Amino acid sequence: MAGKVYVVYASLTGNTRKVAQALAESVGGVLVDVRRDPLPRLEPGDVVFVGDGVYGGRPSRALRRALSSWDLPQGVKAAVFGTYGGRPSQLPVLERILQAKGAQVVDRFACLGRDWFLLGLVGRGRPSPQDLEAARNFAQRVVR
Repeated sequence: MAGKVYVVYASLTGNTRKVAQALAESVGGVLVDVRRDPLPRLEPGDVVFVGDGVYGGRPSRALRRALSSWDLPQGVKAAVFGTYGGRPSQLPVLERILQAKGAQVVDRFACLGRDWFLLGLVGRGRPSPQDLEAARNFAQRVVR
């Protein structure tokens, strides 16, 4: 078993928050909302999940700003996750940021989220209970 588990996220619409909560609950992780909470000080052996929605093809400014100032120990195990309306184009950006800071990115998870910018017509009911179950299974795989 790894050290501590953290789920660091930003969620402007609530979609990614639902996934973050499912991840944290399934592996006993600490939820960290970058718009409210300070980033945790990670130790070697800790696992971090980092997630966001997609805004203009990228993660939110809030998450990018938080990650830019975050010091990570070399080789910390990381996984990225998020929700999307069109495609999960924020995940490769998150991976690059984490890898540049020395993290070992081991996996990724994404699911459709309700698109609040198109009157909620896209992805209605998403993330679904099945999406959240898939997220819990993803988290358990990563932590093992």
